[in-house]
Amino acid sequence: MNETTEETRTPYFVNEAIANDNGEFIACIAKEGETGYHKTDWTWGKDFEQAQGIADDMNEKMGITRLEAAKIVTSTMRPF
Repeated sequence: MNETTEETRTPYFVNEAIANDNGEFIACIAKEGETGYHKTDWTWGKDFEQAQGIADDMNEKMGITRLEAAKIVTSTMRPF
């Protein structure tokens, strides 16, 4: 967990393997310090680069860079 703030960072991300039946990418949320992720009800289109751009923009609005988001998402893939 990020020790410099009291708030847990929760970046958005998309994964090429997580799409609905129409092929639209589903927005997901990783929670810093927790294993796993949460799917949202949002779909961000069929173009992966565009969907990734939406995630990047939303994360930047929360002060999370693309590199920081990638580190948080990766950290959720292993047990703590």
